[in-house]
Amino acid sequence: MTRAEPSELRGSVQIVTVMTAGADLAGDAEKLRALRRMKLIPLVLLCVSAVILLIAWHFAEQPGASAGWGFVRAGAEAAMVGGLADWFAVTALFRHPMGIPIPHTALIPNKKDQLGASLGSFVQQNFLNEEVVRAKVATAQPARRVGDYLWNPKHRAWLIGEAAEAGEAAINSLRDSDVQNLIRSLLFRQAAAYEWGPPAGRLLSAVTADRSHVAAIDALFRVAHDWMERNEQTIVDLVADRGPAQGFFLARAAHEAVGRRVHNELCRWLADALADPDHRARAAIDTWLSEVAVRLREDPELIAKVEDFKDQTLASVEVQAAVASIWPATKQVLLAALADPEGELRTRADQLVLELADRLRTDEVFRARVDRRICDGAIYLSSRYGAEATSLISDTVARWDATEASRRIELQVGKDLQYIRVNGTVVGALAGVVIYGIGVLLLG
Repeated sequence: MTRAEPSELRGSVQIVTVMTAGADLAGDAEKLRALRRMKLIPLVLLCVSAVILLIAWHFAEQPGASAGWGFVRAGAEAAMVGGLADWFAVTALFRHPMGIPIPHTALIPNKKDQLGASLGSFVQQNFLNEEVVRAKVATAQPARRVGDYLWNPKHRAWLIGEAAEAGEAAINSLRDSDVQNLIRSLLFRQAAAYEWGPPAGRLLSAVTADRSHVAAIDALFRVAHDWMERNEQTIVDLVADRGPAQGFFLARAAHEAVGRRVHNELCRWLADALADPDHRARAAIDTWLSEVAVRLREDPELIAKVEDFKDQTLASVEVQAAVASIWPATKQVLLAALADPEGELRTRADQLVLELADRLRTDEVFRARVDRRICDGAIYLSSRYGAEATSLISDTVARWDATEASRRIELQVGKDLQYIRVNGTVVGALAGVVIYGIGVLLLG
């Protein structure tokens, strides 16, 4: 595939800009005034050439006229011919010259669809092909540029601030009722879709198998032991109040002594269970948990009870209210975190971005990998969606009215095309003088 010349690319970009730009009435009016002013220059040159031609013709026909008038007349004739020819050529691009339907004129109105398709194909082949994209990414070094940009604290602050504002806008755009319904639907639908018993049994079996529950048992014994030590009098009063023969003072004292003995024995038993990993109380708890795990998986009666508990739990007003409160609370936390410039969220984000910038600037292997991913992504997008992107040109042009298409393009490039008319007039005059001079030298 051949590479497009720079002049071709610039011209194509200019035309593509015309095709894809929206209508800007103020801009169009200014361009129209500039185009009209520019058209006056070649028109004035053409009129000056005509006046010079008439004068030179008159004096050249006089007896004894100077030979110089012949050169002037030849130059003026050629200037008019060149100016008229280029006027015809430029005008023929956009309309029929003087309204005469000459073949192969008004090219843009008549060929706008083919022009749009050709420009789209040209852009895809010369701007969106793999070779061009790969070379551009390699030259641009996007990973290094991103690293250098993010290394600046002001740039990081701006980026994080913009991301925070975008996050706030996204959160505020959500309707609370919709999010609550979504959360409720997801949680309750997922929770109600499966039996709780068998999964709970498998989980409990896994926990007891790898002894993950030991810490919880330790905590249970420790809490019970600490409570017993702090509440000795409560235990003593409980035993004394429920003992027989409450009307006798000696009986009350005996019951209180029994209560103290019960309290001491319970504290000693809990301390032993807490200190001894092989205590029989622990073994009994392990056995009970294993049996419960098996029953949760295999006992239809227990499974049914768990399902009844699940249905009651999901239908309870308390659970419904708790689920409904998840989003408002989460929303307030998120908004507060995003709005605080010195908060933990933004500070952590700044640290992460700074670490990324440092790697992009100093780690060549990482930087090359990022560049390669960017290049692969750009190539993928251009190859997969290039045709759809460039079809914007042909589709836009196809929807345009032929006259409107011609007007828009002429507003963009018509001013530059007037230089063709100027050059045609000037070059024509010079060519006419040279040709006349050669004729004089050869023919006398």
